[in-house]
This record gives sequence, C-alpha cells and structure tokens, in this order.
Amino acid sequence: MRLKQAQSCGFVLIFALWVLGLLTFLAVSVALGVRQKTLMAEKLEDQNRMFYLQEAVLKQVKSYIHKEMDQHQFNYTADLKSRIHNNSNFFGRVSFGADNATVSYTLFEQGRALEQFGVVDEERKINLNTTNVIVVQRLIEQVLDIKPEETLLLAQSILDWRQQGQAQADGFFSDDYYGNLKHSYFKKDANYELLEELLLIKWMTRTKYEKLLPYLTVYGEGKVNINTASGVVLYALGLDHAVVDKVLIARRGKDGAEATGDDLFFVKTFDVASDVASVVKLEPQEFRAIDALNLQGVLTTNSYYFYCAMQSRLSRSGWTRNAQAIYSSRDNKVLYWREK
Repeated sequence: MRLKQAQSCGFVLIFALWVLGLLTFLAVSVALGVRQKTLMAEKLEDQNRMFYLQEAVLKQVKSYIHKEMDQHQFNYTADLKSRIHNNSNFFGRVSFGADNATVSYTLFEQGRALEQFGVVDEERKINLNTTNVIVVQRLIEQVLDIKPEETLLLAQSILDWRQQGQAQADGFFSDDYYGNLKHSYFKKDANYELLEELLLIKWMTRTKYEKLLPYLTVYGEGKVNINTASGVVLYALGLDHAVVDKVLIARRGKDGAEATGDDLFFVKTFDVASDVASVVKLEPQEFRAIDALNLQGVLTTNSYYFYCAMQSRLSRSGWTRNAQAIYSSRDNKVLYWREK
C-alpha cells in the first residue's frame, strides 16, 4: 500500500515538474518574442529618426549656404569661402534636438590630407561633360600610378562613354568591347549624369575610380573656379607645377592655409595673372601661361554647386549613418542624394 502511495506521489511530482518545465519554456519563449518585437520596434523607430534627422540636417545646411551666398550677393569672396568650406562652428555639429550630424570632407593639399568642416565646391573640379582628352590624361598622370599608354587608353575611354559614334583612336573599339561582355550593355553616347557611370568604363577599376573621384564632377557649366581649384586640377588644365604653386601661394594668403579669411580672392579671370604677380614674382612665360588658360574659357571665379557629406548620429542608440548630397544654390534644391 505504501509502495503504491509512493509511486503515485512520484508520478505527481514528475508531472508537476514537467508542467513547470513546459510553463517555463513558454514563458521564456514569450519573453524572447516580446524582446524581439521590442528590438524590431526600436530599430524601426531609429530608422525613422535617422531619416528625419538627415532630412532636417540637410535643410539646415541648404538654408545656411543659401543665406551666406545671398548675403555675399552670390560673389565668391574669401569670407564666403571660409564660412562654407572651413567652418567647424557650424558644420562641426549640426543639431536637431538631441541628435546631431557633422558635415566634413578631406582636403588634399600640399601632400597632406586634412579634414575640413564644411561643403565641397563642385566647380573646383573637372567637368566630365565639357572637358577634353588632354585634360583628363594630365589628371590621370598625376593621380594614378599607371603606364603612359594605359593613361591614354583610360582617358579615351572616359570621354568615349559620352561621345556618339565610334572613337577615332586606332584600335579603340568600345562598342565591340561593351557588347561582348558577359553581361553586355551599350555605352551611353550622352552626357554623364552620375559619376558612378565611370565604373562601367573600359579600363576603369574601383581603385582608380576612388582616386579620381575627388577631382571630377558632372555639375555646373564646366568652368573651373580659380578661387577653389586644387593644384592637381590646375595642372590638369595645362599649367606647369611651378605656376600652380605660385597661384596657390598667392591665393592662400599670409597664413598659407586654404579657405581662411585672408585668402586672395580673384574677382575677374582676366586679372588672375596680375593678381598673382602682386604677391609672388611671375616670369613672363608664366604670366602668359595663366592668361592663355583664361583665353580658353575654362576658368570662372564663382560657384553654385556644392557636395555635402554628412555623418548623422542618434543620441539614444549611438547609431550612425553616412549620406552624400549635391546642392544647387542657384536653384536652391538638392540634385543628388545617396546613403552610404
């Protein structure tokens, strides 16, 4: 009798433990499900907050640039340069509530890579839709470590993409090349709309593309702003290194730094040579070289298109996201937007 009672009690105990285990499993499962849904809800909320943060920051940047341009009557003065290209007070922390963003870029000057807070002048670059093969070839020579014959082929490929019809260079059959790829496509035969199109070009690689990217644009009328152009771009346009150095020395002012309040501001392109000569000595041939470049109609002293690279950060989660935009101050609108 006692044996049967013991067996019965043991059975009840086992059953109770089994039920307890089942309930524990269900409780854990429910808790995990709730936790997963909570995390998903938080992630969705963060995505929405990030979207509105980026939108708000870009609106603040647009408003700031347009206001500064308007106050300077859309003239590219030294003061304007420092306010939009080298201004940590504004671009170092653009806030929207507790969340914030930084707007910065890397300035490659004098063999150094410097982080600057601000936006980039798109018209300091070479426009792919208006340039010629000589300029592109001179640019590639400086930026890429490749053989001279490869430099010419790549330069031809870049321009051939937008030119209608077959390229004229001997042995350069781009249509046959693109049409015979495993995943074939046609070359564009029209102007570049995005710089990313360069990745479709024959002889182009991702590494080459990344190195050329800081010096190329598809925005603007095609002229290069002499007040912001880099030494690499000025050389590509046709000036030799000695003249380029003198232009930059004169432009940077006494502090030798780019985009500060003491920069020399070139008002008229036909006065550039005389303005430079007022600061540093120019040899007669150097003076003529600058004037000759102006006569080609490739220079300007103003800009209206700007590249904005933002890194936005949510205060609660610490989540960050990068985005890029091209803003036209002339039309007061964003022409390009991409998240990285």
